[in-house]
Amino acid sequence: TNAEGLWIVDQHAAHERVLFDRHVRQRREKKVEGQRLLMPIVVELKPEQQAVYQEIADELSANGFEVEPFGQRTVAVKSAPAEIRADDVERLLLEILDSVGQEAKSLSLDDLRLKIAASVSCHAAVKINMRLEQSKMVWLLRALGEAQAPMTCPHGRPIVLRYGMKELQKAFKRI
Repeated sequence: TNAEGLWIVDQHAAHERVLFDRHVRQRREKKVEGQRLLMPIVVELKPEQQAVYQEIADELSANGFEVEPFGQRTVAVKSAPAEIRADDVERLLLEILDSVGQEAKSLSLDDLRLKIAASVSCHAAVKINMRLEQSKMVWLLRALGEAQAPMTCPHGRPIVLRYGMKELQKAFKRI
């Protein structure tokens, strides 16, 4: 709160925006880091997911994934984007394949890159109910201030809500 009113920040959406901007920048500079997994994660794909995987395998690789065919309808994930926890890798890969879906052939490379960046950022961001230290909150707000679109997450949801003093006073029947 300040003299202007009450500001509410969705920490997940804010962190998602910061990570998204960073991922897009790193992808443009061809510097997305992958992290080698201790053990490959074997993922079973539905036929439509397998078709999408074959269409976007190179772009997955450029986004930090090392994925290889492993049998008829399975793949082995050996590396994933650096900020993704190992127990979230399978879910992230399947989400990317599902979100690209039937658009794989018609999707522009830019749109494909943005979809992947949005999914990676969402999975890497702090969770909504995660308790943050004061220093992390300050860092997040500063980083958000430097974001390309600091008011919305990559999926278009609002990051900040502002309630003016008049609005609050009315709500509490003070005016």
